[in-house]
Amino acid sequence: MADVSTLTVRLDDEPIGALTHVGGERTLFAFNESYISDPDRPTLSLSYKDAFGQLLTDFRPYRIKLMPFFSN
Repeated sequence: MADVSTLTVRLDDEPIGALTHVGGERTLFAFNESYISDPDRPTLSLSYKDAFGQLLTDFRPYRIKLMPFFSN
């Protein structure tokens, strides 16, 4: 069984999501529901917005240690 661990992602000291290690070198990022539903939410990165400025929320697990935004 894989060892699963989670880190809380904060923006301006507010929890907005989580990075979960799902085994091997795979990680998954997910925004908190409260961040997604907040129309006045601060922007974590423009890379999490689509061409229309809407928040992207459907992420696949990465087979690298971290998603590019978090590995920079």
